[in-house]
Amino acid sequence: MPSIDENIQEWNGRYEWPEQGDEWSRSWGGVWSQWFGSILPRLKSFVPAPVILEIAPGFGRWTQFLRPLSSELILVDISAKCIEACKRRFSAHGGLKYHVNDGRSLGMVADGSLDLVFSFDSLVHVEAEVIGGYLSQLASKLKADGVAFLHHSNLGEYTDPATGRLPVGTENPHWRALSVSADSVRATCESYGLTCVSQEVINWGGNALNDAITVAALRHSRWGADNVVLRNGDFMREAEYVARLAQLYDWGPLARGKHVPLARPTT
Repeated sequence: MPSIDENIQEWNGRYEWPEQGDEWSRSWGGVWSQWFGSILPRLKSFVPAPVILEIAPGFGRWTQFLRPLSSELILVDISAKCIEACKRRFSAHGGLKYHVNDGRSLGMVADGSLDLVFSFDSLVHVEAEVIGGYLSQLASKLKADGVAFLHHSNLGEYTDPATGRLPVGTENPHWRALSVSADSVRATCESYGLTCVSQEVINWGGNALNDAITVAALRHSRWGADNVVLRNGDFMREAEYVARLAQLYDWGPLARGKHVPLARPTT
């Protein structure tokens, strides 16, 4: 779990996308607060970038921020429903290319063409085979100093190596892949001539370090260095802090006349 077919069924059919994916940013006080308070501080060294590939954009939650940071933005998703939604959402803007893929292939992307590959809150749902497939291609798709910023599962760290299952009592409420961990992604990168620049292992929605953000580049790029690893069990505290700031400052497009302050923290 979850397979490519299950992902297609979920995001192309069953899931109704009630707020274009913005609903998943509520813990940060909204999508704008999450982008500027949590994601951009991690991504800032790599943007703007002339050519960006976004893998699994959904309905464009992060695309809206990546678009002005690039001259060309390529969107690839297994869900035709998502790609059509992005086409409608960004129809007034140039410089975007749209592709439905099979959940594995990046054949539509030219070799040596990408300055940045970005995926956030999507590849957490794919197993090691898919992660490995993408990484094997990124080794040829990246420019010499291109970089990949990938948010993926780390739940594989908790599985029993003999069975591939989680211990009794360990839950998986966020539908994370069981075969993927920060260690497995690092090993896969190395096998394809990529190097991990950094890996942040994070808790998402609880206390377990069930996710990771890997920054990878070509082995001999200017980013090449010893991998820096941070085990960050305060990731959700960061989300709480960003959400508290949103109560005061997020009165822009997110509010839409529906701004509801969070409960004030107790001292």
